[in-house]
Amino acid sequence: MSTPDAFPSLWSYALDRYARPGAETLCLTLQDAHGWDICELLWIAWLSEQRRRPDPDAADALADARAWQREMTVPLRERRRALKSEARLQPRLEPLRQTLKQAELQAEREMLTRLEALPTLAAEPETGIELALRTCRTRRDIADDAYPVLRDLLACWLIDTSDAEPKPTC
Repeated sequence: MSTPDAFPSLWSYALDRYARPGAETLCLTLQDAHGWDICELLWIAWLSEQRRRPDPDAADALADARAWQREMTVPLRERRRALKSEARLQPRLEPLRQTLKQAELQAEREMLTRLEALPTLAAEPETGIELALRTCRTRRDIADDAYPVLRDLLACWLIDTSDAEPKPTC
């Protein structure tokens, strides 16, 4: 087993995993239709590959990270998305939309930095997907219709593929 130092930063991991074929669609489905935080799912997958899990005693720190996401990232995403159709009609607004997109990306990067700094514990020996799903279940209920999408996304992230090209978004 590799040491935690052998793993990429959570940011690097996120860029790689989000760029994998099919990941973006699964992420958007989980985020928009089921209310999952993709940065948090990336963190869970990243930890699972290291056979680690979040420390339950760090609930306050996790709550602070979630507040960042709710107060900073989500409003930027909402503004960017709201501007999309208007920018099609008024192309002069596209640079503003791109600025919001970059701000959203920086807010997501900060979220990942906060998550990466949270304390963790060694996990039971099991596959990365099993560990990630178990960790997700400890975070919130998984709706029946969300489970297959979540499992597919975790499989996409936790099964090594070399044909993914990183994209600058998480």
